[in-house]
Amino acid sequence: MKFVVAGAGGVGGYIGVRLAEAGHAVAWLVRGAGLAALRGTGIVLKAPQGEVRLGPQRASDDAAELGPADAVIVTVKLYDLAALAPRLAPLAAADTAILPLQNGVEAQAMLAKALPGARPLQGTVSIKASLAAPGLVEAKSDFCRLRFGEADGRASARTGRLAEAMSAAVGVSATATPEIELDLWKKFVMLTSFSATACLARAPIGRVLDDPGAHAFALEAAEEAAAVGRARGVKLPADIVEATMKQVVGMPRDGKPSMLEDLEAGRRLELPWLSGAVVRLGKEAGVPTPIHAMICRVLGMHANGKAV
Repeated sequence: MKFVVAGAGGVGGYIGVRLAEAGHAVAWLVRGAGLAALRGTGIVLKAPQGEVRLGPQRASDDAAELGPADAVIVTVKLYDLAALAPRLAPLAAADTAILPLQNGVEAQAMLAKALPGARPLQGTVSIKASLAAPGLVEAKSDFCRLRFGEADGRASARTGRLAEAMSAAVGVSATATPEIELDLWKKFVMLTSFSATACLARAPIGRVLDDPGAHAFALEAAEEAAAVGRARGVKLPADIVEATMKQVVGMPRDGKPSMLEDLEAGRRLELPWLSGAVVRLGKEAGVPTPIHAMICRVLGMHANGKAV
């Protein structure tokens, strides 16, 4: 298949390297130092399975130079997605699978608004990988789990083809599912609550779990996010908070949510699309969200990162 990966950070870099390694044609839509590195020396992936080095890559900051693709994997941060979305138009043919892999639950709608007729998929990813330097990706997890599907929940040939192609890559497990909206919200309930708590506490997962106050706060935040999802028609299970707890307990105790890593590094935060989305979507559905509103007020001063 012909892939274009939009963004060459930890997630995009890992997936793009694995797809190229599996024999797919991969091009990159990137800019700045990342573009220079990919064009000049290529990209390196350091992962538990070993190191992979790819030479100079086909890369551009202009989607028109990369042409239509079978699939576009969109991995930029949420705060860059709105500006990027209309620029993806030259990549979209009649049956192109545009797969967003952002946190939150609004990426597909953002792409659909900017790309009328493109029918973007919904998707979620589970991986621990980061960009150590332009063209250098380091993965701590030995897996990359992808779940995706059509926005209307129907089965389709293109999602089946995409799952088969991506699952052929080392370390990648890709599943096409009609329940992708439920999957997105399950992750959202966990991520938005524990990310915010870890940022407020400036503490990794283990310390949040060990502290009764922080632990209870995270669970209450999860309950609030789940209430918003249910009010919007998402069939979240009755035990979603307990399930969320089991998922978090299974994570490395010294692990940090990506938003905490961004906060500590002085980078922009995805806060408006995490707790901010809980507040915004809750207001639309008539659900009070005082916990996430407070989170937004307190962490909002850091949302744009440190002034340069």
